[in-house]
Amino acid sequence: MAYFINTLVYADRHSRGEQQINFLGDIKNLKADGVEARLEYFSDFEQEAPLFAKKAKGLNLKINLSVPDELFVAGELNPKLSTYFKFGKVLQIDEIKFNTGDFGNFTGKLSEITNLLPSGMSLNVENDQTELSGNSENILKFLMEAQKNGLDVGYVYDLGNWLVTNEDPIKVAEKLAPFTRYIHLKNMTGHENETSTTLDQGKLDWQAPAKFFHAGTDVALEYPIVDFDTRESELKMVKTIYR
Repeated sequence: MAYFINTLVYADRHSRGEQQINFLGDIKNLKADGVEARLEYFSDFEQEAPLFAKKAKGLNLKINLSVPDELFVAGELNPKLSTYFKFGKVLQIDEIKFNTGDFGNFTGKLSEITNLLPSGMSLNVENDQTELSGNSENILKFLMEAQKNGLDVGYVYDLGNWLVTNEDPIKVAEKLAPFTRYIHLKNMTGHENETSTTLDQGKLDWQAPAKFFHAGTDVALEYPIVDFDTRESELKMVKTIYR
């Protein structure tokens, strides 16, 4: 398995104008296995991405890519999908992640995605904080249809987002465990569960879902953490439970 750091962890530094490449040394020092880059954090993709990939590979870090967009838009395959896959190739990624979007009204063939997906790149969908793509039944329907049609797509279980969309994270973990390829860990706090926080300070039992997932399922920290010591202690704690 591999432990990843999503670059949202460095949200404070990104907000001050730092590029994602500057976070890679810290991620290596944390003894993580990989980085999950955020597409929206690249201000000049063509310039930044090749340098990012070169440095990450030089540090022996795996690379995944989080794309803040949907696979299906208004019942159609997202027309930007081929562009996103090209971005993934530039970054030399292992996995790429989207939100599902409007699959319910899709009448095309899922083989269209298979034809576009580059060899060696894995495709995943995640539950976000919206009614459409943060609904476990919608996600399950897509994953089952994908499986039926021979499309190799996995699921990214985002613990904190289930609290925002008012579904039980434990029940969802059990339901979607057979499809789960990757886990996003964060906890939530606030009156409307609107604020992410460190794992032991939020409302959720972040350890409880672990029993449902296959041993060795990849895990990422995905919430802002300002200082190195806290990042290090959070990751060490995760390694004792998710393994």
